[in-house]
Amino acid sequence: MRSLAAAGASLLVAAACAGSTNRVPDLPGVEASPALVRVAKQCALVASCADAHDSSAFRTPEACFDWYVVNARDEAPLADCVMKAKSCADLTSCTHAHADLLAESFCKAHPGVLSTCEGNKLLACEGEGASESTAVDCAALGGTCGERKNGGLVVRGCISAKLCPANAPEHRCDGDAVVDCEDGIADRNACPLGSKCVASTDAYGAATARCRSAAGRECTLAGSAFCEGDVAYACVQNGRFAGLHSSDCGALGLACVVRSGRVSCTHRGPAACSPDPASCLGDELRFCADGIPFRVSCKEIGMSTCDPAGGGGEALCK
Repeated sequence: MRSLAAAGASLLVAAACAGSTNRVPDLPGVEASPALVRVAKQCALVASCADAHDSSAFRTPEACFDWYVVNARDEAPLADCVMKAKSCADLTSCTHAHADLLAESFCKAHPGVLSTCEGNKLLACEGEGASESTAVDCAALGGTCGERKNGGLVVRGCISAKLCPANAPEHRCDGDAVVDCEDGIADRNACPLGSKCVASTDAYGAATARCRSAAGRECTLAGSAFCEGDVAYACVQNGRFAGLHSSDCGALGLACVVRSGRVSCTHRGPAACSPDPASCLGDELRFCADGIPFRVSCKEIGMSTCDPAGGGGEALCK
């Protein structure tokens, strides 16, 4: 599973704002909104279905929960699909889309090749064993997959006269999206909700365009993170640049914090549980996610029982 939805995020906000709560059994005074309980239940399924090829963000329910509340809005297609999944087969279908399988299959068969055009799709080979290879439909950018020469190198990408007409600046804003036109290759990336595209010039007078937060901050280094009030911003690799992912922690009834360089949406006030590995209580999976304790019945998510050592020493459903 690489890279849980607009609908999912809308549900979170709506449920959080509704004010209704579910009290966690046997833990008086600890409350979680129905939306967060639903995320926890889905993350129990995600972690129980994950394998060694999946991202570490999805191999434990607490890591999945933490990833989801920060990234769901900006990983909307995957988020929506995973939140609707009812089985491990459904999750596999969500996380291994046909385009990605096409790219992975090509890249495994052609080690050393960085990219190619397959019809009108641009296949890019990335990751160990081609596990992070991607496919981009150039038609969605109003163009075709092709090649351009840059010195002695051949650069492949989506060539779009619509996005990148003659004499177009290398970087510009198209509404609240960043458009890059370099070597005749077009790319368009929408800024996350709550941020906007700002065009400017660098120290050499060259045109630039970046997504900036509501307070005007931008990402210059992938892997960094910051809070603006209770809005969380994570800087992720977005093509050749670092791009913003954002989440309104406050709308979920949570607070934004940065710990060890990572941003999270966490329980307000002192943590209500300790970050110990997940454990079993009968057929229930118990875990602490962002300071909130959860208990999920394995049978309710389609599994048989809770296995105390199901995840290399951490409990999972099976």
